[in-house]
Amino acid sequence: MSYRFGLAALAATASFALVGLPAAVAETTAPSFAVQNAANTYTRLGFKSYERGNYEKAANYATKGAAKGFKKSRRAIAYTILCASLGQQNALDEALAACDAAIELSATNWQAVNNRGVINYLAGNESIALADFTAAAALPKGEFAQANVDLLAGIKLAASK
Repeated sequence: MSYRFGLAALAATASFALVGLPAAVAETTAPSFAVQNAANTYTRLGFKSYERGNYEKAANYATKGAAKGFKKSRRAIAYTILCASLGQQNALDEALAACDAAIELSATNWQAVNNRGVINYLAGNESIALADFTAAAALPKGEFAQANVDLLAGIKLAASK
C-alpha cells in the first residue's frame, strides 16, 4: 500500500491531494472524502481516475480491484475508492455498502471510516457522521479526518446560534 505522505509530497501537491481529493473539494464547507493508492493495477487506475474527477471510471476500476483473489488490504483500499466514487455520484446506499465492506476487511483503514462519515453526512445523518469522523481521526494516520470533525462541529455550532 502506498500513501503520499511527507514533506516532499506536500510541497509538490496541494495538501488535500495527499489523500486523493480533487482541488475543488479541498476548499469546500462540506466534509471531504479520502482515497489512497495501492500497487494493484485496477486500484491504482481507480485512484488516478478519482483524482481526475472521473468518478464513474474510478468506480469501475475499484470494483475490479475489490475482486476476490487480491490481498485483503488491497481489496479494502479498492472498496474505499469505490465508496468515495459512488458517493461523488450520489449513489449513497451503494457507497455505504462499499465503505462497510472496506471496514470489514480492514477496521483500521481511516479513509474507509472517514468516507462512511461523508456518506452519512450526505444522507442527513450528521450525528452518525460525526461519530465516524471522530473514530477515523483516532486511527493511525487519521489526522485528515479531524478536519471533518472540526468542520462538522463548526457547522453544528453555527446552526445553534
